Amino acid sequence: MIENILEKFDINIDHALQVKSYAMMIFDAINTNTNEFSESDRNYLKSAALLHDIGYSIDKKSHHKHSLSVIKNLDMEEYSTYEKLIIGNIARYHRCALPNVDKHEDYAALNESDRIKVSKLAAMLKIADGLDKPHKNLITGISAEFDDLSIVFHLKTMGFVPKVEMAVEKSDLMQQIYNRDVKFSCE
Repeated sequence: MIENILEKFDINIDHALQVKSYAMMIFDAINTNTNEFSESDRNYLKSAALLHDIGYSIDKKSHHKHSLSVIKNLDMEEYSTYEKLIIGNIARYHRCALPNVDKHEDYAALNESDRIKVSKLAAMLKIADGLDKPHKNLITGISAEFDDLSIVFHLKTMGFVPKVEMAVEKSDLMQQIYNRDVKFSCE
């Protein structure tokens, strides 16, 4: 179980749980509009969100790369070797470089449809991680509105306006994969 894995590694469990919560809200908001993801995809994102910082146990600066490596080698009976590669790639792209089939061997090892899926799920994880940068748990709900030019995420809060600068910065992959501007509004 992933909860047991989290306990073995020196990571911020509260942050992992909050990023998972935001990632699930984003997933549900996007899937409501696109209906393109399965329950398996939701579980991949959930696991990647919980494990995205697991690479800190090796190196803080390149933890996203190490997270991929660690996830690939974890003993998770519920996932096949290939599924761990999917989850690891989602976690790997929660920061820094965008997925690149020519430069990233583990990403290239996925079939084309899974590379697209990983890119979309990683885009959700990046934004979820960015939304938790203040570590204040201010967001209680997320909905999304799509049009031809943009995706607007409506953030329901507990009466406070969350800082979204980091989420805006980390929306680059979402903008690229959906070919739309990404915006945030607080309710």
